[in-house]
Amino acid sequence: MKTSSTHKRVSPVLLIGLAAACQSTTMDAQPVATPAAVIRQPFSSAVTSGVAVAIERCDELILRIEDLLVALDSGTLEGTWHAYAAARAPYEEIQVLAAAFPELDLAIDGRSSEFEAGEFDPGFRGFHRIEIFLFARKRMGAAMPYARQLLEDAQELRTVLDDRGRFSASETFDGMQRRCMDVATRMVSSEEEMWSNQTLLVIHHAWIGCYEQYKYFAGAVRSEDALLAERIDRAYRKAIEEVAGEFSSEGVEGSPFTLIDMAQRRQIADSSLKLRGYLIQASKALELKDA
Repeated sequence: MKTSSTHKRVSPVLLIGLAAACQSTTMDAQPVATPAAVIRQPFSSAVTSGVAVAIERCDELILRIEDLLVALDSGTLEGTWHAYAAARAPYEEIQVLAAAFPELDLAIDGRSSEFEAGEFDPGFRGFHRIEIFLFARKRMGAAMPYARQLLEDAQELRTVLDDRGRFSASETFDGMQRRCMDVATRMVSSEEEMWSNQTLLVIHHAWIGCYEQYKYFAGAVRSEDALLAERIDRAYRKAIEEVAGEFSSEGVEGSPFTLIDMAQRRQIADSSLKLRGYLIQASKALELKDA
């Protein structure tokens, strides 16, 4: 992949005017959408607002990865653990939109099981490669080149997020539903952060990322079905409450996931499935499936 060597902030209000690849789900070149075509997309303003939030999170992601590089270069092993967790949080909120950048998502957050040669596959890099070196092998030097590559991937992601034509309301809702299903299946099995033991961090910020996108559609959902809108809000609050007590006021790390008993895991899964079900209803209420 070619990567951006610089990182520049772009005002969210300019996003709607950007010509971009229309409805792309790959990194390949796609037909360019005119600004007018973007504006005519269903719920274009809500989508644009959600992408603007993702851009803010990506700016934070880049800063946190830079902090990780500093920790790897001159800090302690424990310090790199904290820096790693701080970098994980913003990407988990961005990832609800990952269908618009699947190759980058695999590079940034792919697990070893997604590669033919597993841990030894040359394509396996990103957070989970770094996680293995820092938490399982405790080799800071070995993690350094992967952290540098992660920064380049995050900078490329920042450029991709400017391509407004990649994103649509229907895919945003599909992404929210996928993330809720991930929490209820893969994440509660502790597959997500097996070595760092920080799966709760991932669950927490996956839900936050979903609601950060949904809130720009909330008014339209309420207009169609006020009761459904209230149920979504309640389901989100209930999900957050399931894990809130596992986080301290310092840092972003949650309790080690191995300390979460089966009953609480079941409650986490059920809360995520309930939220997903309501989001599916909202997508239907807004008639997005074929949008």
